[in-house]
Amino acid sequence: MLLLRSVPMYIIALALAFLVGCSAESPLVPTSVPVVLEGTVIDRYTGEPVPTATVRLGETNLDLADDGSYSISEWTPDDTLEISAPGYEPLLLPLASYSQEPQGSATIIQLNTELRPNVLQGTVSDAESDAPLADVLVEAHLISGTETLDTITTTTNAEGLYRFEDISEQVLLTFTSPDYTVVEQELEQTRQHDVRLRRDVLTGQVTDQYSGEPLAGAEVAIGSLTATTDETGTYRLKGVPEGEQAITIEATGYAAFEQSFDLLETYAVDAVLRPDVLSAVLVDGETGEPVPHATIIATETQTSTAVTSVRIDKQIDGRFTLDNMPEDGYLQVLAPGYRKAVFEIQAGSIPSQIELVPFEARALYVKTTTVAYFTERMELFWDTIERTELNAIVIDLKSDNLADLGLIYYDSQVPIIQELGTSAPIIDMKAVIDEAKRRGIYTIARIHVFAHDNLLAETMPEWAAQDAEGCTPGENRPCNGDVFYADWDIAWLDPYNRNVWDYNIQLGVEAAQMGFDEIQFDYIRFPNDAADIEHMRLSGPFNWREDPEPLYNNIIELLTLAHEAFNNSGAFFSIDIFGYAAWAPAPYIGQRADWMSEHVDYICPMIYPSHFWVNELGFENAAAHPYEIVYESLNFGNKMVQDNRAKLRPWLQDFTLIWVPEPLIVRYGVNEVQAQINATEDSPYGSGWALWDPDNEYTLDALRPETVDNEYIANVRQPESGE
Repeated sequence: MLLLRSVPMYIIALALAFLVGCSAESPLVPTSVPVVLEGTVIDRYTGEPVPTATVRLGETNLDLADDGSYSISEWTPDDTLEISAPGYEPLLLPLASYSQEPQGSATIIQLNTELRPNVLQGTVSDAESDAPLADVLVEAHLISGTETLDTITTTTNAEGLYRFEDISEQVLLTFTSPDYTVVEQELEQTRQHDVRLRRDVLTGQVTDQYSGEPLAGAEVAIGSLTATTDETGTYRLKGVPEGEQAITIEATGYAAFEQSFDLLETYAVDAVLRPDVLSAVLVDGETGEPVPHATIIATETQTSTAVTSVRIDKQIDGRFTLDNMPEDGYLQVLAPGYRKAVFEIQAGSIPSQIELVPFEARALYVKTTTVAYFTERMELFWDTIERTELNAIVIDLKSDNLADLGLIYYDSQVPIIQELGTSAPIIDMKAVIDEAKRRGIYTIARIHVFAHDNLLAETMPEWAAQDAEGCTPGENRPCNGDVFYADWDIAWLDPYNRNVWDYNIQLGVEAAQMGFDEIQFDYIRFPNDAADIEHMRLSGPFNWREDPEPLYNNIIELLTLAHEAFNNSGAFFSIDIFGYAAWAPAPYIGQRADWMSEHVDYICPMIYPSHFWVNELGFENAAAHPYEIVYESLNFGNKMVQDNRAKLRPWLQDFTLIWVPEPLIVRYGVNEVQAQINATEDSPYGSGWALWDPDNEYTLDALRPETVDNEYIANVRQPESGE
């Protein structure tokens, strides 16, 4: 741009006329009236002089002063002034446009020139470290108004420098680097522009905690950003926001990984994922055959409730998969017919094939008063179990004595039991369990559910079966409401009442957590032992003759809940049923063994020969044929349960039934007890046995000496050194 100094118009006119009037032979302005061109070269953006500029007139280069000024005295209107400087757009000025007539003795034409910088350069560095970034792609979009004229590109060198030439006055710059956030900046009249890029990429590797091998296919996420690890277990997430972020990494069969990070502190997060899915095969430790039925749980301690569990049934290959395995704790395997297997959860501690040790409980029953008050008898029982073929004990949790029927004989901590006041600190049950474990004795906690719990029925009469005729008070009938009492003043609870279910399930869970190996439900049936049963009213149907299924289904639903609760507490679950219920469905009490056998670990039919009908199996007196009754009952029982989950463990008679006509009384002693034991062990369908005498007066001479490996010790396997 040329700027004319303000001069009078007549002087300009004289100068122009003089120049035009010059002849071709005299091209220069007459020396008498010289016309001088003077100017200064300045930077358009800054207004500062550009002393490095070159001003050329024809073949002549003019020298510039430090202030960027120059002066030309010899020139013609046909000349073109060329002005250039490194980093600037060159300028051509035809002098004809600025010729002026001289005024007086001299004329000065002022040509102040602005050079527009056409080079844009700068440095690209890391925003955190300030280190220069090489190979950054820099795009310059040349703009005029709202129109993009052209796009040129370059990349930064090793020092992070970039440079554009022939750049427009208005430009949009874009900086792109693989590990950094893209930056766009619109500039105007700018020569130097430095940029600091923020890293926005997180990388890392995901490996297996136990094997150390890389994990392919793991899903990595930071908010909505996602990536998947490749075959080397590595991932790359682009576009990570500023500030503290949370990364989650998930892979099938592994516990999720979560961690907070900030790219200002780290550019990489490696993750070691802990396998939380266990796949293994259960086999019989003696035969190597697969074990098809089991519940597998993981617990924090050996007596705590499962944090995760899985159940298999009729799994012919014995294979199971347990999800959501904890990082530490215990794995417990409960398979009917086997010792409970317990493994400490550590790397290498759990084999891919778990060998289970067969186990059959051979028990005797002990009631609460024996445990509480007859120390010498209990000591005899402990010693007898240790020195004979016995290896288990069944202990009542509730009293089975009419005076305090249903009272829990230890200080239960179950909230509802404490609220109702239905327990008393009579027995130190934990000490009893510890003594059994010290001797290697398998412990079974017996709980009578719907009957023989007068205390609960009288405390919560609304939970009880109701008597439509009203309750008739008696010595053992306080009649707190219209509670229905059967024969022998035994109150019945309503089998449909869910509060009764919960009460007994919670009691069983507590017993399991105290250390009992098995929880056994007795009186898990509907009433049939009342002369006036037609007066009984329940909250559900009781038309067993025409429609027994509601009765069956009600019992099955309770068993399903109890089984899960007890197995998940680390205990096996067994139930007592009528002897005849092992032969065929018993609709009058709601017991159907074939259905029940899918929801328990052991079915314990009460195969007391003296309780069978006259002429049963062709025998005039069944009580006189203990071997045959027990053996055939197991055959019938097997036809009921078939290959379902439950094993058959019969109750055997070690008492003499006297409530029959004199000719039918058979005094039970050594021979009768041994005959039943032999029948159970001769049968391919018996899985242990238990002796029953309501007064706990057993025929101990009928027991054989201790067998090899008779103790019950749950197989707790800890990793060996180096595992």
